Amino acid sequence: MNSKKQKKILLIGLGSEIGSTLLSINNFKKGPLRITTVLTNSIHNNDLEKNLESLKTRLIINDPSLINLIKIEKSKSIILINNSPIKIYFGDIKKFNLKNFSKKFDATIVATSKSHINNKKLMNRFLKISKFVFGVAESNELPSIYPNLLGVTSNIIDIKSHKVSNFKNKSFALGSCQSNGWQAQLRALIDMFANLRVNYFKMLGCELDIVHPDTPQGRLGTKSLDPREQDARNNLRPGFSQVGQSMKKLFSIKHLINTISLRTLIMPPGYQISRFFFSYSLKNKKRLTKNLIINSIKKLSLKNRKKYQFTETTLGSRAFEKSEASAVILLNKKYFHFNDNLFNINYGNDKQRVSEIIFQAYVHNTRGYCFSVLNALEQILLNNNRTSFWK
Repeated sequence: MNSKKQKKILLIGLGSEIGSTLLSINNFKKGPLRITTVLTNSIHNNDLEKNLESLKTRLIINDPSLINLIKIEKSKSIILINNSPIKIYFGDIKKFNLKNFSKKFDATIVATSKSHINNKKLMNRFLKISKFVFGVAESNELPSIYPNLLGVTSNIIDIKSHKVSNFKNKSFALGSCQSNGWQAQLRALIDMFANLRVNYFKMLGCELDIVHPDTPQGRLGTKSLDPREQDARNNLRPGFSQVGQSMKKLFSIKHLINTISLRTLIMPPGYQISRFFFSYSLKNKKRLTKNLIINSIKKLSLKNRKKYQFTETTLGSRAFEKSEASAVILLNKKYFHFNDNLFNINYGNDKQRVSEIIFQAYVHNTRGYCFSVLNALEQILLNNNRTSFWK
């Protein structure tokens, strides 16, 4: 694609996971977006060469296939990935002089910390040099754009959606990696019911259990009582994710719970068990069956491969570490569960029955998430009037 037509992206935060993954896959994606510039914290004070070498190391450790594809031009403060130059600036996100940038950007991605993304004033600061600003986390201070729910108008979600173009300040939160994986499964459910001609649907509750791969933020030591910072070796660390915020932004019902986010010493992808409780009726008065749901999601996934895929194999997570989808749903009948009358109610009408679907899925908290972020930005920047979001 002609580089003149590409949308220019500023990335803030070249961390060891999300920032590095965004940069590496964007340089191989060859799509309408290109991350041309990075602003990140200095690691070795004012030693430019050491700082650039440290970033190079982060990129390679995150994706070893880059070992012979990264070069440094110290004089220009540039890192080249597969001969594509990325201009590097070092500085504090709160203090960096925006006039140092020689050009403006179509969008800025903030991949630093949740505290930054929850600082509306700080996020809006970058609207001076960028048409849009996107934070890669949940935020109660900003409207949310969820990549796997773009354009969805289903009444399964009971919070009203709006158009991005309706908002003066175009700073948004894209949700967390685990929210993204859960929403991919929710999207599969929404697509299925849209395909099956639903007469009535009401979501009654959502529950989510997560097995989360360890991340470099964890410390090899017991310096803190926070599970995330405890020693990861031989130590299951119970915690929680940002999915709870996402659930509350999408549904007004009370039973919304992320039961656990269990951190373990494994490589991505991790694992999710998603439970959806609902009542429904179909226009043809038929009832759902396990086979009907499985076959429907199989067909729908072919049209939505960037959002969710399926597998019927019993292979473990390593088989899916290169997946670009947000979630790979296990549709083997041993792992997929459906109960059409959970509490065995044999009186009244369909609205009084409680049904339950349990999805189990591999969720890639870096690669899968970063592909969804870049795919979402493509849709927003190329056609923002049809993009929905939830407050």
